[in-house]
Amino acid sequence: MRGLYLIPGWITQRDGGAEELARRRATVQRVAGDNWTMDAWEVVGGPLSIESAYEEYLSVPGAVERLVEAERAGFDGAVLGCFGDPGIDAMREMVSIPVIGPGEASMLFAASLGHRFGIVTVMDSVVPLIERLAWQVGVDRKLASVRSINVPVLELGRDPDETFVRMVKESEAARDRDRADVIIMGCMSMAFHDRQTEMAVRLGIPVINPVYAAVKMMQSLCALGLRHSRRAYPVPPKLAKQATGAGSHAAR
Repeated sequence: MRGLYLIPGWITQRDGGAEELARRRATVQRVAGDNWTMDAWEVVGGPLSIESAYEEYLSVPGAVERLVEAERAGFDGAVLGCFGDPGIDAMREMVSIPVIGPGEASMLFAASLGHRFGIVTVMDSVVPLIERLAWQVGVDRKLASVRSINVPVLELGRDPDETFVRMVKESEAARDRDRADVIIMGCMSMAFHDRQTEMAVRLGIPVINPVYAAVKMMQSLCALGLRHSRRAYPVPPKLAKQATGAGSHAAR
C-alpha cells in the first residue's frame, strides 16, 4: 500500500526545508511501518507556513491539484500536512482515496480517551481556526481549551527545548485550569518534534501526536475498505472530468 503525506505549502523554500521534507518523509514511513510505502510532497507556490485563515485558503487550490495527481499516480490514501485541515472537504470531493485531516483525526481520538481535551498550538491567530474546526468535527462540547505557546511555525526548531518547555507549560494549564483529560499537539511542525511520550509522562495524561493519529486513521480506513461517502462529498458536477475516481465508489 502507498500513502502520501501532503504538506500544503512550499516547505523547501524555508531555511533547511529540503532536509526537513526528507525528515518528515522518514518519520511518516516509520509511523506507517513496513507494509506501507510512504512519501511526502509539498505544494510549490504554497505558503511557507499557515497561521491564518488567509494562508489556509491560499493553500487549498494547489493542494487539491497535488492530491488529484497523487491518486492518478496510484496512492491508496493521503494525510493532509496541516493541523487545521484546510480544504479537506474540497479534497474529498475531487479524489476517491481516503484523505485524512490530522486535526479531525486527533480530535476524534481525543474524544474517545477522555471527557474533555485541550489543544496546544503555535500562535493566538490560529486559536479561532481550531475552535471552528472542533465545531465542524462535532466535538466542540468536549473541547476544554485551545492554548498557544506564541512561537511562529518557522521558529519552532530554533530552540526545540524551549519550545518543549512552553508546550508543557500550556498543557499543564489546560489540564489544571481547563480540566482537560487529554492533550493534542495542535500543529504539525510541533508534532514532528516527536516528544509526545515525554509530554505524557510529565503530564500524567494522554498526549496525541496528530502525525500518528492521521497516518493510523488512513491505514485503518484502507484496511477496512472504507472511503468517504459521496453523499457527503459529491464530485463537483462541472469538474467531473478533472476529478479522479468520480464514479469509482458509491455512497458508503
